[in-house]
Amino acid sequence: MKNLKSFPFERNRYFYGKLLSVEDFETEQKYFNDKRRTINRFLFGEGVVCGLHVLEVDDESISLERGIALDFAGREILVDEPLVKKIVDLEGYDSQLSLEEDKGFYYLCLEYQEKPVELMHNALGAAPSGEGEFNKYRETYRVFVTQTEPEGEVFSPVRLYEGRTEVYCGNGVRIVQTLPRYLEMGNESVLRIEIEKDGQREISLQYELSLSFLTFQDEASLKVQFQEKGCAESQRYVLEYPLKAAYLHDVQAEASLVPGSFSLKVGTREYTMQESKSSRGTISREDAGRVLLERYYKGAMEQMVDDASRQSLYLAKIYVVRTADLCLIQRIEPLPFHQCIQHTEISTALFYQLSEDVKKLKRQNARKLPRGNENGSRAQQVETACGETVLDLEKAKPGDVVYSQRILHGLGLHPVSLVLGYEEEPEPGQVQESFFGDASVFPASKDGFAASLGAKLETEEGSFVIGMRVVKRGKAKKVRVRWTAWKQPVEKLEIQKKRLYIQPDIPNLHVGESITFTTVSEGFQDERILWGVKDADGGAIDKNGRYTAPQTAGVYRVSAASASFPEIGASTFVVVREKEEEWQG
Repeated sequence: MKNLKSFPFERNRYFYGKLLSVEDFETEQKYFNDKRRTINRFLFGEGVVCGLHVLEVDDESISLERGIALDFAGREILVDEPLVKKIVDLEGYDSQLSLEEDKGFYYLCLEYQEKPVELMHNALGAAPSGEGEFNKYRETYRVFVTQTEPEGEVFSPVRLYEGRTEVYCGNGVRIVQTLPRYLEMGNESVLRIEIEKDGQREISLQYELSLSFLTFQDEASLKVQFQEKGCAESQRYVLEYPLKAAYLHDVQAEASLVPGSFSLKVGTREYTMQESKSSRGTISREDAGRVLLERYYKGAMEQMVDDASRQSLYLAKIYVVRTADLCLIQRIEPLPFHQCIQHTEISTALFYQLSEDVKKLKRQNARKLPRGNENGSRAQQVETACGETVLDLEKAKPGDVVYSQRILHGLGLHPVSLVLGYEEEPEPGQVQESFFGDASVFPASKDGFAASLGAKLETEEGSFVIGMRVVKRGKAKKVRVRWTAWKQPVEKLEIQKKRLYIQPDIPNLHVGESITFTTVSEGFQDERILWGVKDADGGAIDKNGRYTAPQTAGVYRVSAASASFPEIGASTFVVVREKEEEWQG
């Protein structure tokens, strides 16, 4: 089964009188194997399906637990019994490695393997060796260790949306740089730098990245610096830097290590590196998830069929300390390249768990946010209070003012609004009447009572006093005054940070060409902008943002600052090319 080519599919055609040969029976097996393995590869992928945990038995030995996996060709790998081995007894272990060559870890790898079994007599006596033929192939596996990284990209779900670049590996330190494969133009994405170290020596790191079609804090470069605080036997650190993608479509953004800028200090020893490493991602105007799906369905067939390289499954990364005769295990990192398959059962479970989390979040938000009215707008939450007091008019005459006692409204020491109304005790047989606001606008009966109301709010006391001016005395001796108070919610005004953006971002021009820049401001309205070009020979720009490229190709920086707030500014780069060059923006 060394031939891994599955296409085209051919199966036997049987008919009466057909003479069957060895080739026919092998075709029969190959047809069904190829069909099943193609489905495995294209529908499920490559990686661990379940099990295959790597456990530490003692300081020198590991145990590979039972499990099943699919390899790069869709072949099933079944480990039916636990396998216990010392590291030094595993295939691939090299006891002759020098300290400079030793990386301090081993990858435990798994591969599909077939073995011929059951030697039997050939009835025709045609065996080349004369000792017979094997009756069957047993599908088994091969376990080995290596310090070599995978060749090319490892088939795993993570590689579909992230590009990982190993910047440095050696002397107990490994540095990996990760950038999303698909970036949305004009938006920020995160460049992640993972630092893994083993040993008790303190480390510090610095290097510079040159950014192409990316900016960090309006600069086309990024200085990575790290200083370990405290020292541990084994540690992992993650640095994150937000990078803004240019306003360009379908271009390749790049973060490249500047040659000679890399410096790593481990303990008292310092290591440098001259070679350059790059992380790349494609900028698109569409959503990154949509681009991922589109690119996958467009190129998955070619990638899976054309890539005929044999790839192992990397089950674990085992950190070790080697001596002359021993190899001692420090720790084990499972599935370092995330080669695993989420089959239907676990995917369904995760989906339901995610659905429950979303429901809980919605319920929490529903409790926090005000309810909307029928038109869909938010109704403000209003606190209210109400009560009544009785004013004695026994001695009052028309024109006199009668005051109530101080009334506590209970809404705290805040400004409130008040509505006042009064009602007179009716005579037997009369209808109860209540008046709000200025009751003098209503004609009073011959013997009726009329008055006007007012209130004085004492905010610092959380109280108010009601005053009533008697307009017509009538027969009233006591009047009941009803009051309602309400407090509007005080909305906190968020202080918006002032920002300035230049459009277009990182344009491409030919020498001598012109372009007009515009700005977008946040947090202020003044549109007066002070334009400038940083380089003396980098072209010219007028007060309206009209930039003219110089006659020399290069990359030049254009800056803009607010006239009202000089500390608020932004910058971008202009890529100027010779006219003979063809470029796409």
